[in-house]
Amino acid sequence: MKLMTLNLRHDANRWPERAGLIVEELMREQPDVIALQEVALSIEQAHFIARQLALCLPGQQYSVLVEPKRGLLPKEGIAFLSRLQVVEHARIDLPEGKRVAQYMRVEQDGQPYDIVNLHLHHRPHDNESVRLPQIQHVLGWMYTGRQPMLRRWIVAGDFNAAPGSATIASLRKHLESAYAAVHGREPEYTAPTPLRTEEYGEAWVSTIDYIFFDPAALRVETARLAFNQPDPDDETLYPSDHFGLVAEFAPPG
Repeated sequence: MKLMTLNLRHDANRWPERAGLIVEELMREQPDVIALQEVALSIEQAHFIARQLALCLPGQQYSVLVEPKRGLLPKEGIAFLSRLQVVEHARIDLPEGKRVAQYMRVEQDGQPYDIVNLHLHHRPHDNESVRLPQIQHVLGWMYTGRQPMLRRWIVAGDFNAAPGSATIASLRKHLESAYAAVHGREPEYTAPTPLRTEEYGEAWVSTIDYIFFDPAALRVETARLAFNQPDPDDETLYPSDHFGLVAEFAPPG
């Protein structure tokens, strides 16, 4: 089962030009599940991507599950695209910050995969006082609120937390990073890309995007960065201000 994750940067920073780069990479990879963050609701961004893929990949329709952020008039949210059968899904409201996570169980060849997509809060920058309770809430939902059956957990998205943070340490009590499991370390950084160099300069880069999995229930076969190449004709144009990730999983064999 192949999964990709990407923070889309909604419809800012040259979205019409970035859209083609994103769709082209998804066409090449043909993931089974796509986890998206910062999805612009006003342009139905997740549905647009699914429609483009349907045009380019006949017979491979992606279903779309969108969860808006909390609040009266949310402008963005998170979304799953899946070409596998969705047998269960749920919304998880996170404490503070009007953030949400979403859960989806899919099946491939009779094998279930339980996937959480999330976008933790980016503030405060200098401590985990909001992100740590958010991830603890997600973990509590996963491990105390689910039915007592086999769960092959995968948690993907923009965690806004560095590898050495308390937020990531809390996750590692239960799950393992797919990229680190394959490469022995996390990527050098996943954000920001040169798409927003003028805003950030070189003052801040960090690894904040991950795919985590339960090593007792799944085997990671490959994991690598994705959406990390610029347009061939414009080295400042990247698919997003984040790099994404792609990983392939199978049941233990």
